[in-house]
Order: sequence, then C-alpha cells, then structure tokens
Amino acid sequence: MNYKVFISGNQTELGKERRAIKESIKNTPIIREFFEPFLFEDSPASGDTAEFTFIEEVKQSDIYIGILGNIYGKKNKFGISASETEYDVFSQSVTNGEKLIFIKGRDDESREPEVMKFFEKAREFSTYNRFESIEDLQNKIISSLESFLKKEGSISFDDFDERINPKFTYDMIDEDEVRHFLQKRAIKLDVGLPATSEKEILLSILKVIKESNGEIRPTNAGILFFSQDASNYIPQNEIRIARFDGVTRVNTIDSQELTGPIYTIIDHVESFFKRNTRTVPQIVGFKRIDISEYPYEAIREALINAIAHRDYNRKGAPIMFSIFDDRVEISSPGGLVSGVTLQNIGTKHETRNRRICAIFHETKDMEKFGTGIQKMRHYMQQHGLKEPEFKLEDDSFVVVFYGPGDKILDLASNIPDDKKIDLKIMGLNYRQIKAVKMMINQKIIFTNSKYQKQFGVSRYTASRDLKGIVDKDQAYVVGKGKATKYKATANDEA
Repeated sequence: MNYKVFISGNQTELGKERRAIKESIKNTPIIREFFEPFLFEDSPASGDTAEFTFIEEVKQSDIYIGILGNIYGKKNKFGISASETEYDVFSQSVTNGEKLIFIKGRDDESREPEVMKFFEKAREFSTYNRFESIEDLQNKIISSLESFLKKEGSISFDDFDERINPKFTYDMIDEDEVRHFLQKRAIKLDVGLPATSEKEILLSILKVIKESNGEIRPTNAGILFFSQDASNYIPQNEIRIARFDGVTRVNTIDSQELTGPIYTIIDHVESFFKRNTRTVPQIVGFKRIDISEYPYEAIREALINAIAHRDYNRKGAPIMFSIFDDRVEISSPGGLVSGVTLQNIGTKHETRNRRICAIFHETKDMEKFGTGIQKMRHYMQQHGLKEPEFKLEDDSFVVVFYGPGDKILDLASNIPDDKKIDLKIMGLNYRQIKAVKMMINQKIIFTNSKYQKQFGVSRYTASRDLKGIVDKDQAYVVGKGKATKYKATANDEA
C-alpha cells in the first residue's frame, strides 16, 4: 500500500525545507516504497485555482506534514493561511490520518502571533517536534514515517519471530495448545503449572503476544507455537519429510508434508522417523537390547536447531528432512547465521530467531549456551557412529547423519545399561528367557508343541510360559487354536 503524504508550509520562507522532505522520502530505501509525497509547486498546471488543487489533494492524503517557521503566510478571505487551511481540511476530511507538525527552532518570541496560535491548536491533536536544521528535519521525518509504518503493521523492524502481523488476532491462539505446552514445561523443569491465565503467560513469560493499537495480538512466534492454523498463516512453517529407496532422491517409499503448531510437527516427525528407520532387537546374556539405526536424540537436536535457526523470511522454503538407506539429511533454509562458519560451528553461538529459541529454552529443548552441535556429535559417537557432517548447499544449512548400513548389530556394545531390559527382573524364568533369545536372535517361531519339545515340559507348562512371554510384550500371537504361533515382537530383518 502507498500512503500519500501532503507537505505543507509557507513556500516563501520554507521552500528548501519542503523540497528536502520530498527528497528524503524519495531517496530513503523502504520509505520510498510506501510513501508518495505531494508538493504543490511540483503539480502540473491546470485550469483549477490553486486553492481548489491543494484542497482536493489534501483530502486524498493519508499523512499531513506541516512545517512552521516565523511567518504565518498570506491569508485568505477568512483570515487563514494556506497551511492552516490545509491542516483544517485534512483534520475534517481524513478520519484516520496522521498529522505531523514540525516547528523550526526554539525562538518562539520572533514568530508572528498567528504562527503560535496555529501551533498551539495543531499540537494538541498532532504529533509534533522541533528541528534545528534541514538535516535534522529530514532525520525526524524519516523516523516519524518509520513509526507510522510500524504502528500500521505495514513493516516491522523487529526480527521475524518478534514481529506482529496486523491481520493476526488473539483468537488465532489455541489455548489448549498453550496448556499442553505448559504441562510439558512443568515436567521438563520439574515445576508446578502457573497459577495465572494462559494469556498472561503468553504476555509476560513467553512474550509471544503484544499490545498493538489497543489490541492484544500474537507475534509470529506465538502463531508458530500455539495456532492450529500456523502453517496457513505462515506457509513456510512446513517440514517435508521423505523416506527414499536407496541413496538418491529417485524413488520415494514414504513421504509427508508436515504443518501445524511447532510441537505438533516435531511429534509427527518422530513418528515418521521411527517407522522409517530400523530398530533391531538382540538378547545378550539375560538382557534385551533394542538397537536403533540412529540415536533419535541427535536427530531431534538437529530438527530443533533447524526450526529455531532457519530463515523464516524465505517464503516457500520448507525444512527438508530426507531418510536414505545410508544416511539422514536435514536441510534448513537460510544458511548459517552471521558470524558462524563451518570452521567455528559448535564453538561460536548466534541465533536468528531469539524468541523461538527462548520458547525452546522453556522446555529444555535448547540450552542458552548453544550446545546443540556438540550434543549431536556426542550422541552419534556414543551410539558408535561417525560424527555428523555439516555443510552449506544453495543457501541452506545441511546436517548429514551417516548410519551403520548392514553393520547395525555392531552397535550393540554401545547401548548404555539404562537402555537395556533385564529379562530376569521382568519375572521371566530361564526357559522363557532362552525362548525369547531364540525368537529374537535366531528368528525362531514357536508353537506349543515345539516349545514342549525344546524344553521338555508339559502342554500346560508350555502354554503358561508362552502366555507369560506375550504378557511381557516380548512376543505376539499369530493364528488360533492348533495353528497358534509365537513370534518376536520386532521385525524379522536384521
């Protein structure tokens, strides 16, 4: 939208100032994209009277800029100067217009009395300021126009996640989503739920809603985290995730375009990832080990970083999450933040979206010390895999996690004890533990009669043992009656 600016002031005394205002608007980036200044002396000749021309122009303007000096100016038949007439017409005709008054210098005693009367009237209902020089006037004009644009919501000089869109209203916030977040926060921080309202939490703690023109409105961060229609309002809030067949992006096995509130997207990514990567069980001694192809903690860390540090000003550029036979790649639009390079990444910490990061801090999904890169490296090493690779491609930051390939069973020795299941503690006897080991490690499928023969027990004992294994979720049943079979709960593929 272009706003029309009417520049008013005594032409004889303030001609240079009038011209300087127009030039500063025309020559200032961003400002010139939104404002069209009008100077009467630059208007083409017409058959209309001068008074008719400037009155029609001022009625069609959005902003009145009045400059006052020492001289009031020539009066019309009503005893009013052209500048004051323009001000009066604008005040009466333009309901939501902005009136900016600038008075030159501070020596009010040297001004004509009519100038001071006009100033006293105008400053009560206008934004006013004093200026000492043309350069000072130009700076104050640009500052005032920037404030106008921010107030109107046409532009914002805040970072993307701190910015308010004038089209956003508080009812776009889903307070159920806020309550879910607060519950997650309470668990992670080991604190109670706040006693204040959801709106107060959003305003004072999370700082994702702000007052704007008398209305409470959400910031972009507020929409991203707490609106069910987040991706409708901010279309770039999307993660495209796919499982490819092989090591290239040719054949797709499974794919999704994930949208919605940020934490909903994160949950969907986890579900997709776990169903499209391998988890292989093994029994070692009396303990069951479920060996995942990748440590999901490292993957999630990269995902959180991609969401937190991506460039949201790049519309139409989603986060890309690709799963191949040999690796996982997560690509975040926007490249590295200024000051961070591939050489110092992990030791140099900067952020592109401070408010989004602050919300992740509230649930301990991010730390304030920028440890995400080091955590990814640690989790991969701990799992027995090589460190992730970081690279830049087409103005995007890419993290690559290399998997174990056909050597997934070699990762068993890296699984920590707290992730191993002790089958004895579960209450399984030695026959049941050996049966589970045979089903998992050797892919044996048991029937009741096969169990009797393997362990030399009665049909009743076999039935009781097999039922106990199923009840402990270490096997599941296929078929009925005499055709009943017992298989390992995991996939049969190693």
